[in-house]
Amino acid sequence: MTIGGALATIGKDELRANIRATLARVSELGETVVVMQHVAPAAVLIRFREAERWARIERSIAALHGLGVYPDLARDTLELPGMVRGERKPSQTAIRAQVSQLREILAPLKVAGIADVRARLATVLDEVSAGRPLTIAHGGELAVTFISPREFDRLRALERLVAWFRTAGLDLANADEDAVAAFVRHYRMPPAASESAAG
Repeated sequence: MTIGGALATIGKDELRANIRATLARVSELGETVVVMQHVAPAAVLIRFREAERWARIERSIAALHGLGVYPDLARDTLELPGMVRGERKPSQTAIRAQVSQLREILAPLKVAGIADVRARLATVLDEVSAGRPLTIAHGGELAVTFISPREFDRLRALERLVAWFRTAGLDLANADEDAVAAFVRHYRMPPAASESAAG
């Protein structure tokens, strides 16, 4: 399940008491679990593979930025074709605000074990809430990542953008800079030129 799927919730104390089972739900079943503290979301647990996927997507979006394409500023996917073709350009103010936005998913990898997380869960939740993701190692592998609810919401808002690019022929999660540049170049070709290039 991706970040756009259904959510489960768990309280902080319940997480502490059932941390191994909760991690298994996330890492093995692909559930997304919101950790509640004081009647408010404190952190979101996602698979480490999903966190890695979003880090790759963010790098592809950064490559698009380098080409003057700012899809994350689109108000709707209907604006994306014009943005990719270079016909719709956002203001410099909007661009500066967007590129200065914190992308927590790209933070340096920080890893802890289950026992450490259980022992200092309140501190972990505070750190994650402050924008410092934490990955839990379990069974000899990186299994689950804590991200802030704010970052979860930001990534979830990008799901439609990611789906549009995938449908248009660019998988942002698996594209390198050359693939991103080739996609934009091809997308900007006049229809006759792109047909002859394909043939």
